[in-house]
Amino acid sequence: MKWWEKEFLRISAVQCKYDEDSMDILKKHVVPRHFNTEQLLHLTAEGHMAFYEEERHGALLDSYLAEAHRNHIREIIYLNVHCFVKRIRDAHPEWVQRDRDGKEILAYGVDYFACINSGWFAYFADNLSGLCHHEIDGIFLDGPVLTQQGCYCPACCDKFRRHYGKSIHDASSAELMEFKVDSVTEFIKKTHDIVKGINPDILLYLNNSALRADVTGSNTRKVEPYVDMLGAEGGFAWVNRDLTLWQADSMARYIETQARGKSTVIFIAGDHKPYSYYMHTAAETKILYAQSVANGANVWYGIHAPTYIMDTPGGKAAVEFNAFLEQNESCYRNTKPVSKVALMWSMDSANHYSSSVAATDFTQSQQLGPKAKQGNHYESFMGFYEMLVRSHIPFEVVDECNVQDGTISKYDVLILPTCACMSREIAGNIRNFVDNGGRILATFDTGFYDEKGRYLGKSGLEDVLGIQKTDGTIEYGTPGTGFHRIRKDSWMAHGLSADLIPSPSLAVRFTPSSGTQIPGVYLRPMESRYVALPTDGFPAIAVHRYGKGAGVYIGGTAGEFYYSSTNPDYRCLVANIVNRFSSEILKTDAPGSVEMVLRHQEDKGRYILHVINMTGEMARPIERILPVQDIHVTLHLDKTVHGANWITAVEDSDRCEFSCQDGTVQLTIPVVKEYEVIILE
Repeated sequence: MKWWEKEFLRISAVQCKYDEDSMDILKKHVVPRHFNTEQLLHLTAEGHMAFYEEERHGALLDSYLAEAHRNHIREIIYLNVHCFVKRIRDAHPEWVQRDRDGKEILAYGVDYFACINSGWFAYFADNLSGLCHHEIDGIFLDGPVLTQQGCYCPACCDKFRRHYGKSIHDASSAELMEFKVDSVTEFIKKTHDIVKGINPDILLYLNNSALRADVTGSNTRKVEPYVDMLGAEGGFAWVNRDLTLWQADSMARYIETQARGKSTVIFIAGDHKPYSYYMHTAAETKILYAQSVANGANVWYGIHAPTYIMDTPGGKAAVEFNAFLEQNESCYRNTKPVSKVALMWSMDSANHYSSSVAATDFTQSQQLGPKAKQGNHYESFMGFYEMLVRSHIPFEVVDECNVQDGTISKYDVLILPTCACMSREIAGNIRNFVDNGGRILATFDTGFYDEKGRYLGKSGLEDVLGIQKTDGTIEYGTPGTGFHRIRKDSWMAHGLSADLIPSPSLAVRFTPSSGTQIPGVYLRPMESRYVALPTDGFPAIAVHRYGKGAGVYIGGTAGEFYYSSTNPDYRCLVANIVNRFSSEILKTDAPGSVEMVLRHQEDKGRYILHVINMTGEMARPIERILPVQDIHVTLHLDKTVHGANWITAVEDSDRCEFSCQDGTVQLTIPVVKEYEVIILE
């Protein structure tokens, strides 16, 4: 077992160096603030950029490593593999990425994106080989990337022509993305071979792509075999009114699935992106920490300003959380999620269908693909994500690889949120899942396109979903002109505020197959929101038995609608469907702003319940968390546990109630402040 598999990492990352001495950063920031690992950038930094060069930095690094190791700090060396500064560009302009017109592509407006297909790689590989002969503990690669627009430098033009037999200027969007992915994967593999050939005990990882299209060429599934740990910028939060509460949460769940048992890490920027010298509030900081560790990830905490910025409330909150993790490290090692529900992230839909790209250091916020009469896979995914979290339904995130390898068989329910692009193989495996007793919930045009985004005209899962034929898409172009009527006598109507609820903006018009139940219909579009309701409509929801399982189809863009409108009846409707077809694990009367994550620690034979309170004052950024009183929780576990131990401060401990009979646990939590951890053993 490697060192990073045995330890829970609290990684410090000071992402710049101006007037501070590196030894002072180590002694006054890293050591006393309860970090046990450092991702070392500042030692070789030129402002906010750092480039390791063996001749310039080798001796300096040795003295720093000696001092860090004396203080029991592991050192991971930061390597910038996405851009470089002007002095390097002036010496080697042929190493710079170029746009279609041959112009240099700038990074952050002042630096230059490095082309990984150019002669720059030889320069990088030479310095990498020298670095691996020092007493380092790990290497972090910041990048590599080929920019969203693609690189058209001479090296890329030549490589593309050799592979595809034509000019890169004539490439399709699919070919350009494939070229970028192959180039980045090749880079990581060659880097892996150099590092492990010198010292296999060096941890190697990078800034992975997660929950976004492969627009920069970084495909986590492709590079996973060549890294030791998966990480994602779930904590680089551009906090505003529109930001999901579950930014770090969603990234942590997905990379855990992709990691195939390897360690994971969430990168948390202490600064309120994109303002490098302005820190998050204490509440936002604690939420990012809690969501990361509750979902099995190590934590990386980076600041992009001098260390004086840690004297802010946000910085102090990070130190406080580090100390808590240090004291309770055993609760965070070797845990696995407990759930019977899977939410699918479709890599093919993200790449070849209308989807969103979030703003990161490498990407600009935008929507990929046409908007007209198409859904949005990312928005649908995040809509369902929020519905599940607010309904306190334990779930995991899966993708096509999990469908291919059969690991979806362990779930009761698989949710397909506008998973438009789907290969025949994936559709066949999902069909087998349902035939063997699984249930699926699919929305809008799931399976209507092949894996490369070519329109098929019908769903590849229509037999499973109970669709006989489809007849185009209905668009409710004017808000307020579309309604969805649910049958009052249907189990789906339980808890809804009304049997008439708003419809999403888009819906597939379909004819159900024989024996398919239709518990709800969409009314035809109204001419105005101030006219009488239509009396006619078309099917909105289909429930169809298939083999030993069942398919539920919602014809509209339900996930996208919840993402934009947070309609409570949609959350209730989805919860009714999921709870109907899956085994209940957790039930609580906690508000939806209190998240619960249940994990199992098999080696210790115990369960860990993480309770994250995000109840703020109805604005972002959250300035303070409002305590929630007297939460009741019921858990249905695979085995009987004998007691509950709170490892966070819980007031009125005499009111902490616990009982367990035949695996059913009843808990009363008297107060949830910000983050509670309960051990059941």
